[in-house]
Amino acid sequence: MGQAKRRREAGDRISHCRTCTYCCSLPRIDALDKPAYRPCTHIAGGGCAIFGQPERPAACLAYACAYLTARMTEAPERNRIPHPLDCGAYFHRDPVEKVIFLFVDPARPLYWKTSVLLVDFLKMQVGAGFALFVTDRGREMVIRDVGTLGEVLARDMVAIADRDGRPLDVPSYREAKASPAG
Repeated sequence: MGQAKRRREAGDRISHCRTCTYCCSLPRIDALDKPAYRPCTHIAGGGCAIFGQPERPAACLAYACAYLTARMTEAPERNRIPHPLDCGAYFHRDPVEKVIFLFVDPARPLYWKTSVLLVDFLKMQVGAGFALFVTDRGREMVIRDVGTLGEVLARDMVAIADRDGRPLDVPSYREAKASPAG
């Protein structure tokens, strides 16, 4: 029996997030007036300081990344989805459309491409008809086929766009990068 299962059976609260706060740092959270790439002001002690509190916005209450969702629901794919900290990115599936939203850790931007678990899972999903919407260092791209995914995995598309002088899709990336807190 695993440690998490023993703790759950003992009545302990299990946090599969560990110290991951990607979902609190990388995306824009309108309910908190938080721009993308800025850490939420409620992050404390490696997690959310308002978790379980009435002031926690509904958007945060309703959100769970694919890793967390798979763990909480005991999904058959739970062992094929790596922990966000182990692959340098997190993602979630749109509940209605066949879209996966992937957010890349800007501190380790190429690391997600080396995660065999993540890459294989994404290839399988894109091959099954899911569109992959990637947000990486202020750039956004939509990947609709496995061939394009292979091209993105082989090249640093963000560096190419930067070199070509293309404007950022998420301007708050540059602002967050320039600030001492970012």
